[in-house]
Amino acid sequence: MSTLRRVAYGAAGLGRSWIELAAEAPLRRFGLIERTDGAGLVPAYRQTFCASQCVLSIAHGHWGIDPELTSIGAIGNTACCRLDDLIFDAAVGSRIATAVRDGDMVILCGPLGSGRRSLLSEIARASGHDVFVVDSPSLSPDRTILRRQLRAVMREARLLELTPLFRGFESFLPSDQQERLAIFEDEVSGLVLATSTRAPARRWKRQPVVIEMAELRATQRAEVWARSLPEATNQDTQILATMFPLTPALVMAASEAARKLAGDEAPEASHIEAGVGSVLDNQLSGLATRIRVEQSWKDFVLPAEQIASLVELLARIRRRSKVYEEWGFGSKLGKGLGVAALFSGPPGTGKTMAAGLIAAELRVPLYQIDLSKIVSKYIGETEKNLGAVFDAAEAGHAILLFDEADSIFGKRTEVKSSNDRYANQETNYLLQRLETFKGVCILTTNHDAGIDEAFRRRLSVHVKFPVPEVDERRNLWRALIPADAPLASGVTFDALAERFEMSGGYIRNAVLRAAFLAADRDVPIDSTLLLQAATTEYEAMGKVIASTTL
Repeated sequence: MSTLRRVAYGAAGLGRSWIELAAEAPLRRFGLIERTDGAGLVPAYRQTFCASQCVLSIAHGHWGIDPELTSIGAIGNTACCRLDDLIFDAAVGSRIATAVRDGDMVILCGPLGSGRRSLLSEIARASGHDVFVVDSPSLSPDRTILRRQLRAVMREARLLELTPLFRGFESFLPSDQQERLAIFEDEVSGLVLATSTRAPARRWKRQPVVIEMAELRATQRAEVWARSLPEATNQDTQILATMFPLTPALVMAASEAARKLAGDEAPEASHIEAGVGSVLDNQLSGLATRIRVEQSWKDFVLPAEQIASLVELLARIRRRSKVYEEWGFGSKLGKGLGVAALFSGPPGTGKTMAAGLIAAELRVPLYQIDLSKIVSKYIGETEKNLGAVFDAAEAGHAILLFDEADSIFGKRTEVKSSNDRYANQETNYLLQRLETFKGVCILTTNHDAGIDEAFRRRLSVHVKFPVPEVDERRNLWRALIPADAPLASGVTFDALAERFEMSGGYIRNAVLRAAFLAADRDVPIDSTLLLQAATTEYEAMGKVIASTTL
């Protein structure tokens, strides 16, 4: 070994040779050489080394990625468009090009499918840099393995003259991932690109250039639809851009799904709507379920005060662009430009139905969050699942519905154990996501006193759904019996409304009970059957009525 050092460095370079063979020196740090004497405590003068497999592969003319990295990344531009084909804000493109030229770390933030990776890849390519796309969520949670993976990424990038592009960088941002993010900072240097759904809040050792992907204007969204559906007219694409303001990637996926549904025919509105639905279902698969309502506003009974609050909520959703952009309120308010509403009240008062009617009125999908799939006992998994839901909803312009929201938006507690600390950590994460969420989120609860005060301050509208009064109950009994149902003559709902203090959900159950009893006996729905059904439902509620005479 001593002879080889003298050959390589000369007598004057012996000190440098020892430094370069140290454990943290580049040759060993990046895995270019490996020890052959085992990993034990062997004196430095007895340590032996050989060239690593990746170096030998290159020496034999194979310029591929280390097999260890194929599961987390791939060489080359994975975008499907050239730079000239992409639709983006010119100022954003200029900032990226400047940062790439200066060799900075660039984090491009925006919704899923907004073209962040394509834009970074193509601007880097235009500057002479091919990219190595690394899937950040696939990197190991183990800190030792993560450090080795990042070193291997940087080694391959230097050997193959590639620029690393970390997609899904938001996986490094939750509060429980700060140690992994610190490792990332230690191991990654030079020109590095990353995509994230939100901007990082951190004191960096090396400050990255964080750029927000500008939301496409209506005319740009129409152009995306026109490219995805060439057979559509200009008027059609403008309507689609208004009805389905999706990100470009989701537009392309929805258009492809619509073509498959249409077969040999040109896609129609029903095919496109179904295509959009299938794409969003796929994005939220396993975490949320799409809710559709068959009722209309005519079936909805609520006091005038609550109706006025729902009208205000619709106005906030519909007129956000005018108020925040045209009138300039967005620059004054900064964060919190989304809409969050709380519907509170006893069970069966119409909270979920109201959310469904609002979604139908706006012609946007409504997804009910499955909290059993969201909340996890594993540290960090709940935040990861919530992040996926918010990201998908923002990209697809879907409304999120959190039923029994007090179970996840509940008040923070005094920290007495690690469980309390992690529960509060999840609540803090929700607060941050709700603060930056640009979509529409509706929370429902039977116990609004359990909602954390910090969430209350972020609510755009709070609608309280009361138990209906006598007149409202009478209208509900009448409204819930379809026109085609055989109703016996002489049936009135006055006595039912006065005797049975029930919300709309329980009245619906009672009407359905009476209908099945009538169908089984092949008779019209009469007062006796309605009374019997109402009494049974009332008892199921834990209440008793003394008299059963109408």
